[in-house]
Amino acid sequence: MFKPITRQEIFRTSIFADNLIALFQQSYTSDIDMTVKSEASMLKKYYDHLQPFKIIEPPINSNCVLAFKATSKKEYIDTFCLVLQNFLTALNIDDLYLTYFNNKNLYQFEFENFRKRNLFKLNGGKNTKNLAYQIKVTDLHKGFPLFFFSGVYDVPVIFLITANGKTPLSLRLCDDGNLHLNYQEMYQNQIQKAAKEAGLKMGDIEICVQYRLQNL
Repeated sequence: MFKPITRQEIFRTSIFADNLIALFQQSYTSDIDMTVKSEASMLKKYYDHLQPFKIIEPPINSNCVLAFKATSKKEYIDTFCLVLQNFLTALNIDDLYLTYFNNKNLYQFEFENFRKRNLFKLNGGKNTKNLAYQIKVTDLHKGFPLFFFSGVYDVPVIFLITANGKTPLSLRLCDDGNLHLNYQEMYQNQIQKAAKEAGLKMGDIEICVQYRLQNL
């Protein structure tokens, strides 16, 4: 289910992923003081893509939040990924890259429990540095929930980035259980139409607070 792929291969294959991850790494390292040994060491260890190989045009300049209105955590777990699959399928996206914004080993991800970590391992997870993964949209309902209810807070939990198709976008899961999208403005109408048809709520950061998992 989880097909290992190096992060560098993703950056060289996808100009969208190349630029998006560089933007996030630049943002998170903007306050690092290189004269402080611990901070310089952290930069070297975790930040592997501060500059894109090639500048994307037009730039990645639009964002929104997608939320699923669930009445319980069980409904969220059972239904959210299926709704997300419908959204991505409507955009003709068949495969996604699964990665973290920095060079964190996903094998050491802060899974909710050991069962989820073991399932990740059984389905392709490798204890190897510099790896990301590719996953089919049709497998999302089996693979993506492993990353729900993790111990990751205040930073993006995980990134899903288009691996193929004509609508490049990223969906970053937040600790509220919603998806924060980044994309180029020219795809706004397609994304809005697909979200509405799939039954997802689309809006800005306020919708993330309204539909947070903690409210269930």
